[in-house]
Amino acid sequence: MKKALLFAGTCMLLINPAVYSEEYVSPETEVVSSSVVKGDYSPQLIEKIKIERNSIYNALNLTPKQIQKKDEIEIKRYRDLEPVLRKLCLCRKQLKEQQSSKDLNNKSIDVTQKELNSIKQDIKTISNKYDKEFKKILTSEQKSKYNMIRKLKHADLKKLEQKNHKESALRPFGVPITQAEYSEQQRQKNSLKNIFKRKN
Repeated sequence: MKKALLFAGTCMLLINPAVYSEEYVSPETEVVSSSVVKGDYSPQLIEKIKIERNSIYNALNLTPKQIQKKDEIEIKRYRDLEPVLRKLCLCRKQLKEQQSSKDLNNKSIDVTQKELNSIKQDIKTISNKYDKEFKKILTSEQKSKYNMIRKLKHADLKKLEQKNHKESALRPFGVPITQAEYSEQQRQKNSLKNIFKRKN
């Protein structure tokens, strides 16, 4: 992928003389130059967020008017999130380098960790801001469905952080049972009594 982008950028330089002017910067050049910054995987994060959010929007059965408003909100969301996500990536890289350094400096690690926590809070603030804006265009039924999906996704993320739990609390797409039935099945499957039965 990176080689293809570099090749496309090189071709643009050779073919298009406008690229040489200081005022004009092609989108391809911006993509290539941002991918050159090592440790910045914010474009991949943005794409992952878009995929996650699109799956949520599909479940809400939005009207064409709601879709139009949702698209306007999403443009602003990603515009505001992109620079903060870039900061997050670079701060994580810096923290990792500090932790693996031979000259381990706990003070600088603490400072970087605080900065990382602050960036995470900024991301949360931006997301909450646009979530509130998005909820305004939903019906009461869609709001409750949206809140339930978000709650389940949040629970999934917490379980992933624990690393030993890999199954999602959210019913897989296409499974012909209700969310409540699926949650009950997962609860029974993961209860201590059943875990001990499986070990014996």
